[in-house]
Amino acid sequence: MHSTLYNVNKSLPLERTIHKYTSPDAIPIEYQALLLPDAGIYLRQDAECDILSQHLILGPFSVWLHDILAKDNILIRSYTPIPVFTLQFMFEDSLAVPKAGYTLDERECSGFYLFPGQLHRIPMAADKKIFSFHINIQPVLMGELERRFPQLKEMMHGVHPKVSARINSRPYHVNAVCDMLIRRVMTCKQTGIAGSYFKERLVTDILLNFANQHIDSLQPFLYTSMLNADSYHNLFNYLGDHPHKEHSLPYLAYMYNIPLEEIDWGFRQHFAISIKEYGHMVKMLMVWHAVCEGGSELEDIVKVTGFKNVGEMRRSLVEWFGYDPVGR
Repeated sequence: MHSTLYNVNKSLPLERTIHKYTSPDAIPIEYQALLLPDAGIYLRQDAECDILSQHLILGPFSVWLHDILAKDNILIRSYTPIPVFTLQFMFEDSLAVPKAGYTLDERECSGFYLFPGQLHRIPMAADKKIFSFHINIQPVLMGELERRFPQLKEMMHGVHPKVSARINSRPYHVNAVCDMLIRRVMTCKQTGIAGSYFKERLVTDILLNFANQHIDSLQPFLYTSMLNADSYHNLFNYLGDHPHKEHSLPYLAYMYNIPLEEIDWGFRQHFAISIKEYGHMVKMLMVWHAVCEGGSELEDIVKVTGFKNVGEMRRSLVEWFGYDPVGR
């Protein structure tokens, strides 16, 4: 029989400064399929809940994945020992944060600046299961990221260094781009240095997508963008299925019967990225996998993907991922 009160406190560190990971061999079989290669693992199991936390350090990013199963009514007490900017993506179910006056809804994402200390007490009902994905960045590292990606400056505007606060006044969607990138992080089997650089780029693009949503949040969503929602999603799937092809906007507008003057902005409104940027992203992902799998000659990959030569392709890999996987 479950307690009717939420008086069972369970601490949830959103960041740590000392890492004492659990050995993967000690993780019960029911959680083995969830474990990520190269991730540090924490598992807490007791009569009231199971909390599986996985940690990836990817360049400037400290990435956390939390799977929580409540066996009784519990009160999650989140905290951080250091200041961090964090993006939180909810993938399974939702959690209300009563004292803050908002809900962390499934398929939505929010940004926060967190000052060290106790944050919120969040009730979680028995038999509820949640999964959340967090990207943490220490403020000392944010300056370099802003220099590389100026759009991040807008996201941090108005943040007070000693006050925990929500960055976005309303939650943003886990759109199809974010969903694809997060799932690639979760399913990536590549380990070592190459795997780390690959996942760091995925996380960078998740952050940039959130920043674009933040920049665009004050712009009205065009009626025609909503009217053509199915066409935009079909276009999104087409570009993902044909990353090796170059497409002009007039051709795509004709193909999907979307006005040429609206197609790029409408695409960005749905996916927080332009058609050109998304096309380049999926192309570079395809090139990375083709090179790393080693089943094709480099010259053949060049021909398929439209690069002038192997040298140009390798320079593009370094520019995009910060690493050249050729011959590694």
